[in-house]
Amino acid sequence: MSFAWVEYLTVAEALVRQRGTLADEEACCRAAISRAYYAAFCAARNHARDVEGLVLTQTGDDHRQVLLHYRRAADPVPQELGELLFRLRRQRTQADYADTVPDVVSRAYATCRRARRVFALLQALQR
Repeated sequence: MSFAWVEYLTVAEALVRQRGTLADEEACCRAAISRAYYAAFCAARNHARDVEGLVLTQTGDDHRQVLLHYRRAADPVPQELGELLFRLRRQRTQADYADTVPDVVSRAYATCRRARRVFALLQALQR
């Protein structure tokens, strides 16, 4: 059975809500940003691959390919999805690599909201 990527988002949301209890507040928020991105990316990747026939390389370049696939679509729903993936990826990169992340708590909440929106858009594409 395939992993339900939305569960990563559930973990991310729990990390933000319980920040400071499981680990340092910043560490929880950074981990939440990262998990929220991967939840959204993997769900969008699987949809693009399995439903829309996008051919992927199984390399790091797939992140770029998936977001471009949606951003370049003719319809506004996948375009919004692509824009959200772009923003989520940028936040994830900063959370994973930058020495400082300003307003990390508010960014973690915003990242989780955006990832939740990706799942809603993917649901809309299934109809």
